[in-house]
Amino acid sequence: MHIVSKSSSKFTRPHIATIAAAFALGIGASGQALAGAREATLASAEQALAYCQSGAMKYTDVAYFNGSAGEAQFGPNPKDKCAQKVPTTAKVIKALVVTGTTVSQCTLATAKRSQMLCNAGGIGEWDIDYILGPVATVIGGPGYGCGTSITTGGIGNAICK
Repeated sequence: MHIVSKSSSKFTRPHIATIAAAFALGIGASGQALAGAREATLASAEQALAYCQSGAMKYTDVAYFNGSAGEAQFGPNPKDKCAQKVPTTAKVIKALVVTGTTVSQCTLATAKRSQMLCNAGGIGEWDIDYILGPVATVIGGPGYGCGTSITTGGIGNAICK
């Protein structure tokens, strides 16, 4: 004989579908949501320059694009005038990304958030993506062990939050 009792508590064990949905949305055991964190394709140098010259970037913006190691698009401020160069003092917190033919800016994800996304399979196996950190900080995909480093080569993706 089995005895089944119902709890009088308002807090009951979650249904398995609720748990599965949470993991599908990127809410893992750490309790941090990954919803919104994503791997994105960087805009080309030509797309980045056109985006800046269109007036879409703020004067103070500095954002990665698909260029050489650490190369970034500077905003249309009087000093830099939409220059494309490796920052020496500016902190890069954004990336210029492209979806189809539409260029937009995204804010780079932290190393911790990027590693969680990588470990959850959200980064291509052999991809290398820009993330928030010192100039040219990247994360390698699962094939590289989801580790972070400073790149010396061109990068085609970024992790956006």
